[in-house]
Amino acid sequence: MIYMTSPASDSATPLDETLRRHIHDIRGHLSPAMLRADSLALSQDERTRQAAHDILTALDAATKELSAMRRLLARPAA
Repeated sequence: MIYMTSPASDSATPLDETLRRHIHDIRGHLSPAMLRADSLALSQDERTRQAAHDILTALDAATKELSAMRRLLARPAA
């Protein structure tokens, strides 16, 4: 299997590469939920729209945390 890597991966440890793949996979698992919540946000029902908003807020927070983790992995070791 071929994985796309970031430019910083040349000096990355195997653990860093494994973590990058897991971050990528987790984002992939969250994507369908985000798409579905986006669809629900267009509902005519106010409770459904509010629930979709709550879901999207939580998913957005999760993806921001994953992005922060990826940035930490990209930093050169001290």
